[in-house]
Amino acid sequence: MEHVNHLAAGGYAFIPGSYYQTLPDVNYANKDIFLSELEQLKLAYEQLTLDPYSAGNRWRGYAQCRRNPQGELSFGHFTEYKQTKKYNPDTGGIVRHYPLLPENITANRLMQAILQDDIAFVEAYGRIGPMEELSVGIHLFRYEAQCDAPAYSSPVWLHKDDEDVVFVHLIHASDNMLGGDNLIAPNPKNIERVLRLEALFDTLVVNHDKYHAVTPIGCRQPGETALRDIILVTFQRTMKEAA
Repeated sequence: MEHVNHLAAGGYAFIPGSYYQTLPDVNYANKDIFLSELEQLKLAYEQLTLDPYSAGNRWRGYAQCRRNPQGELSFGHFTEYKQTKKYNPDTGGIVRHYPLLPENITANRLMQAILQDDIAFVEAYGRIGPMEELSVGIHLFRYEAQCDAPAYSSPVWLHKDDEDVVFVHLIHASDNMLGGDNLIAPNPKNIERVLRLEALFDTLVVNHDKYHAVTPIGCRQPGETALRDIILVTFQRTMKEAA
Protein backbone atom coordinates (compact mmCIF):
# COMPACT_ATOMS: atom_id res chain seq x y z
CA MET A 1 0.00 0.00 0.00
CA GLU A 2 3.00 2.32 0.33
CA HIS A 3 3.04 3.17 -3.38
CA VAL A 4 -0.74 3.47 -3.55
CA ASN A 5 -0.68 5.94 -0.67
CA HIS A 6 2.11 7.93 -2.31
CA LEU A 7 0.08 8.28 -5.49
CA ALA A 8 -2.99 9.37 -3.53
CA ALA A 9 -1.08 11.91 -1.44
CA GLY A 10 1.53 13.16 -3.91
CA GLY A 11 0.08 12.65 -7.37
CA TYR A 12 2.79 10.20 -8.41
CA ALA A 13 4.67 7.14 -7.16
CA PHE A 14 8.00 5.56 -8.04
CA ILE A 15 8.05 1.76 -7.79
CA PRO A 16 11.52 0.17 -7.97
CA GLY A 17 11.95 -2.69 -10.40
CA SER A 18 12.95 -4.97 -7.54
CA TYR A 19 9.33 -4.89 -6.35
CA TYR A 20 8.16 -6.67 -9.51
CA GLN A 21 10.77 -9.37 -9.03
CA THR A 22 8.89 -10.41 -5.89
CA LEU A 23 5.63 -11.12 -7.75
CA PRO A 24 5.10 -14.91 -7.86
CA ASP A 25 3.98 -14.93 -11.50
CA VAL A 26 7.18 -13.19 -12.61
CA ASN A 27 9.09 -16.40 -11.71
CA TYR A 28 12.22 -14.39 -10.96
CA ALA A 29 13.64 -17.26 -8.89
CA ASN A 30 13.38 -19.60 -11.89
CA LYS A 31 15.97 -18.03 -14.16
CA ASP A 32 15.20 -20.22 -17.17
CA ILE A 33 11.52 -19.27 -17.23
CA PHE A 34 12.13 -15.64 -16.30
CA LEU A 35 14.84 -15.01 -18.91
CA SER A 36 12.85 -16.80 -21.62
CA GLU A 37 9.78 -14.66 -20.97
CA LEU A 38 11.89 -11.50 -20.75
CA GLU A 39 13.60 -12.25 -24.06
CA GLN A 40 10.23 -12.80 -25.72
CA LEU A 41 8.99 -9.48 -24.32
CA LYS A 42 12.08 -7.60 -25.48
CA LEU A 43 11.81 -9.07 -28.99
CA ALA A 44 8.36 -7.50 -29.30
CA TYR A 45 10.00 -4.09 -29.56
CA GLU A 46 11.63 -5.16 -32.83
CA GLN A 47 8.16 -5.60 -34.36
CA LEU A 48 6.63 -2.22 -33.54
CA THR A 49 5.46 0.36 -36.09
CA LEU A 50 6.90 3.86 -36.44
CA ASP A 51 4.25 6.24 -35.12
CA PRO A 52 2.66 7.80 -38.23
CA TYR A 53 0.75 10.44 -36.27
CA SER A 54 3.55 12.38 -34.61
CA ALA A 55 7.24 13.13 -34.97
CA GLY A 56 9.71 11.94 -32.37
CA ASN A 57 11.18 8.65 -33.63
CA ARG A 58 8.87 6.50 -31.54
CA TRP A 59 7.78 3.00 -32.46
CA ARG A 60 4.64 1.59 -30.90
CA GLY A 61 2.02 -1.13 -30.61
CA TYR A 62 -1.28 -1.03 -28.76
CA ALA A 63 -4.01 -3.14 -27.22
CA GLN A 64 -6.93 -2.69 -24.88
CA CYS A 65 -7.63 -5.04 -22.01
CA ARG A 66 -10.73 -6.38 -20.29
CA ARG A 67 -11.07 -8.64 -17.24
CA ASN A 68 -13.82 -11.23 -16.95
CA PRO A 69 -15.44 -12.31 -13.64
CA GLN A 70 -12.92 -15.15 -13.36
CA GLY A 71 -10.06 -12.63 -13.39
CA GLU A 72 -8.85 -13.59 -16.87
CA LEU A 73 -7.70 -10.87 -19.26
CA SER A 74 -8.74 -10.53 -22.89
CA PHE A 75 -7.21 -8.19 -25.44
CA GLY A 76 -8.31 -6.35 -28.56
CA HIS A 77 -9.28 -2.99 -30.01
CA PHE A 78 -12.61 -2.63 -28.18
CA THR A 79 -13.11 1.12 -28.55
CA GLU A 80 -11.57 3.90 -30.65
CA TYR A 81 -8.29 5.30 -29.36
CA LYS A 82 -8.68 9.05 -29.25
CA GLN A 83 -7.25 11.69 -26.94
CA THR A 84 -8.60 15.19 -26.47
CA LYS A 85 -6.89 18.34 -27.69
CA LYS A 86 -7.18 19.67 -24.15
CA TYR A 87 -4.56 17.19 -22.97
CA ASN A 88 -2.72 16.48 -26.23
CA PRO A 89 -2.70 19.47 -28.60
CA ASP A 90 -0.37 17.59 -30.98
CA THR A 91 -2.45 14.54 -31.87
CA GLY A 92 -5.63 14.96 -29.84
CA GLY A 93 -8.99 15.07 -31.55
CA ILE A 94 -8.27 12.31 -34.08
CA VAL A 95 -8.85 8.57 -33.95
CA ARG A 96 -5.50 6.79 -34.10
CA HIS A 97 -4.98 3.24 -35.27
CA TYR A 98 -1.99 1.16 -34.15
CA PRO A 99 -1.22 -2.51 -34.79
CA LEU A 100 -2.72 -4.84 -32.20
CA LEU A 101 -0.14 -6.38 -29.91
CA PRO A 102 0.23 -10.07 -30.84
CA GLU A 103 -1.04 -12.84 -28.57
CA ASN A 104 2.46 -14.06 -27.72
CA ILE A 105 3.04 -10.66 -26.07
CA THR A 106 -0.31 -10.16 -24.35
CA ALA A 107 -0.06 -13.75 -23.05
CA ASN A 108 3.55 -13.30 -21.96
CA ARG A 109 3.88 -14.21 -18.26
CA LEU A 110 5.73 -11.02 -17.38
CA MET A 111 3.21 -8.86 -19.21
CA GLN A 112 0.34 -10.66 -17.49
CA ALA A 113 1.97 -10.30 -14.06
CA ILE A 114 2.55 -6.58 -14.59
CA LEU A 115 -1.01 -5.99 -15.80
CA GLN A 116 -2.59 -7.93 -12.94
CA ASP A 117 -0.50 -5.99 -10.43
CA ASP A 118 -1.41 -2.66 -12.06
CA ILE A 119 -5.09 -3.63 -11.84
CA ALA A 120 -4.71 -4.57 -8.16
CA PHE A 121 -2.97 -1.23 -7.57
CA VAL A 122 -5.80 0.74 -9.18
CA GLU A 123 -8.42 -1.21 -7.25
CA ALA A 124 -6.59 -0.48 -3.98
CA TYR A 125 -6.29 3.18 -5.03
CA GLY A 126 -10.06 3.23 -5.42
CA ARG A 127 -10.49 6.78 -6.69
CA ILE A 128 -11.52 6.17 -10.29
CA GLY A 129 -14.22 3.52 -9.90
CA PRO A 130 -14.45 -0.25 -10.38
CA MET A 131 -12.66 -2.11 -13.18
CA GLU A 132 -15.98 -2.66 -14.97
CA GLU A 133 -16.18 1.11 -15.57
CA LEU A 134 -12.58 1.58 -16.73
CA SER A 135 -10.93 1.44 -20.13
CA VAL A 136 -7.47 -0.15 -19.92
CA GLY A 137 -4.86 0.55 -22.58
CA ILE A 138 -1.49 -1.15 -23.11
CA HIS A 139 1.09 0.68 -25.19
CA LEU A 140 4.54 -0.60 -26.12
CA PHE A 141 6.87 2.31 -26.93
CA ARG A 142 10.37 2.27 -28.33
CA TYR A 143 12.26 5.57 -28.37
CA GLU A 144 15.00 5.27 -31.00
CA ALA A 145 17.53 8.10 -31.10
CA GLN A 146 20.73 9.01 -32.92
CA CYS A 147 23.02 11.97 -32.36
CA ASP A 148 21.27 14.10 -34.97
CA ALA A 149 17.82 12.54 -34.56
CA PRO A 150 16.49 12.64 -30.98
CA ALA A 151 13.42 10.71 -29.86
CA TYR A 152 10.75 12.46 -27.86
CA SER A 153 7.27 12.12 -26.49
CA SER A 154 4.04 13.83 -27.51
CA PRO A 155 3.42 16.27 -25.93
CA VAL A 156 7.10 16.85 -25.21
CA TRP A 157 6.45 19.42 -22.46
CA LEU A 158 4.83 19.21 -19.02
CA HIS A 159 1.28 17.92 -19.39
CA LYS A 160 -1.50 15.82 -17.95
CA ASP A 161 -3.04 12.83 -19.72
CA ASP A 162 -6.66 12.09 -20.59
CA GLU A 163 -6.28 8.86 -18.63
CA ASP A 164 -6.86 8.95 -14.87
CA VAL A 165 -3.94 6.71 -13.85
CA VAL A 166 -0.89 5.92 -15.99
CA PHE A 167 1.90 3.39 -15.31
CA VAL A 168 5.26 3.73 -17.09
CA HIS A 169 7.23 0.46 -16.83
CA LEU A 170 10.83 0.41 -18.06
CA ILE A 171 11.90 -2.68 -20.01
CA HIS A 172 15.21 -1.48 -21.46
CA ALA A 173 17.39 1.62 -21.70
CA SER A 174 20.66 1.39 -23.62
CA ASP A 175 23.90 2.53 -21.98
CA ASN A 176 24.52 5.12 -24.72
CA MET A 177 21.25 6.92 -24.02
CA LEU A 178 21.09 10.58 -23.04
CA GLY A 179 18.00 12.07 -21.39
CA GLY A 180 14.91 10.08 -20.54
CA ASP A 181 14.43 11.80 -17.19
CA ASN A 182 10.92 11.98 -15.80
CA LEU A 183 9.70 15.32 -14.47
CA ILE A 184 6.95 15.84 -11.89
CA ALA A 185 5.44 19.29 -11.39
CA PRO A 186 2.56 20.88 -9.46
CA ASN A 187 2.11 23.36 -12.32
CA PRO A 188 3.82 24.14 -15.66
CA LYS A 189 6.14 26.71 -14.04
CA ASN A 190 7.56 24.69 -11.15
CA ILE A 191 9.26 21.28 -11.16
CA GLU A 192 9.30 19.40 -7.85
CA ARG A 193 10.96 16.09 -8.78
CA VAL A 194 13.31 14.68 -11.41
CA LEU A 195 13.73 10.92 -11.51
CA ARG A 196 14.98 8.35 -13.96
CA LEU A 197 13.79 4.82 -14.66
CA GLU A 198 17.04 2.84 -14.92
CA ALA A 199 16.61 -0.77 -13.77
CA LEU A 200 14.39 -3.40 -15.36
CA PHE A 201 10.74 -2.81 -14.36
CA ASP A 202 11.42 0.54 -12.65
CA THR A 203 8.01 2.20 -12.76
CA LEU A 204 6.45 5.64 -12.51
CA VAL A 205 2.74 6.00 -11.74
CA VAL A 206 0.95 9.34 -12.21
CA ASN A 207 -2.58 10.65 -11.80
CA HIS A 208 -4.26 13.97 -12.62
CA ASP A 209 -2.94 15.80 -9.56
CA LYS A 210 0.47 16.61 -11.06
CA TYR A 211 1.95 17.49 -14.42
CA HIS A 212 4.61 15.22 -15.86
CA ALA A 213 6.97 14.88 -18.81
CA VAL A 214 9.91 12.82 -20.01
CA THR A 215 12.93 14.62 -21.44
CA PRO A 216 13.93 13.81 -25.05
CA ILE A 217 16.24 10.88 -25.75
CA GLY A 218 19.63 11.45 -27.36
CA CYS A 219 22.63 9.27 -28.17
CA ARG A 220 26.12 9.69 -26.73
CA GLN A 221 28.09 8.30 -29.66
CA PRO A 222 27.95 9.31 -33.35
CA GLY A 223 26.98 6.40 -35.56
CA GLU A 224 25.17 4.56 -32.76
CA THR A 225 21.51 4.23 -31.86
CA ALA A 226 20.13 4.72 -28.34
CA LEU A 227 17.00 2.87 -27.26
CA ARG A 228 14.43 3.23 -24.50
CA ASP A 229 11.68 0.59 -24.33
CA ILE A 230 8.67 1.00 -22.05
CA ILE A 231 5.24 -0.44 -21.37
CA LEU A 232 2.60 2.21 -20.76
CA VAL A 233 -0.57 0.99 -19.02
CA THR A 234 -3.46 3.44 -18.76
CA PHE A 235 -6.72 3.41 -16.81
CA GLN A 236 -9.53 5.77 -17.76
CA ARG A 237 -13.13 6.12 -16.65
CA THR A 238 -15.36 5.27 -19.60
CA MET A 239 -18.03 7.71 -18.42
CA LYS A 240 -15.54 10.46 -17.58
CA GLU A 241 -17.64 13.32 -18.94
CA ALA A 242 -20.61 12.31 -16.80
CA ALA A 243 -18.52 11.72 -13.68
